[in-house]
Amino acid sequence: MRDYEQMELDMTLESDRALKDNIQEVARFALGQFVQNEHPSTVRNRHEGYGIAAEYYSSLQRSDKAVGVEMKSMLSLLPNGDGDFTNICGSLYNAAIDTAVAAIRLAAQSRRIMEDIYGSEPPTPLEEYAKSLEDDSDGFEEAEPTEAEEMETTESEGD
Repeated sequence: MRDYEQMELDMTLESDRALKDNIQEVARFALGQFVQNEHPSTVRNRHEGYGIAAEYYSSLQRSDKAVGVEMKSMLSLLPNGDGDFTNICGSLYNAAIDTAVAAIRLAAQSRRIMEDIYGSEPPTPLEEYAKSLEDDSDGFEEAEPTEAEEMETTESEGD
């Protein structure tokens, strides 16, 4: 039985990783759709980026509040019967979907802000050094011959 519980835990973690990968793909898709349809200007600085993020965060908070309202309604309808409870489940589902959409939009905009601002900043000294290392053809330098090696070469040429 203990092995079964561990296997079940591993499956859950794998499904969570797959879900996160899928959500990241959806956020990239949403950003692509936004850029294609809205043609936004480049985010010029952190303050502008914060303003954009704050706008989408505000939308996320409104959606999250709606989920909270539906959850309170669900709790209050527990004693009433299945009909009312089924309706409120549908409302909760819709509110949760709206929250997910708002969260994906915020994630997409955050990625846009990051790409615009990070792409426009000058490279740090460490980044420049790493790039200079990449620019070398094979990354290796030929060592200068030592005196002993030069003497060996001279002796072997004299033979």
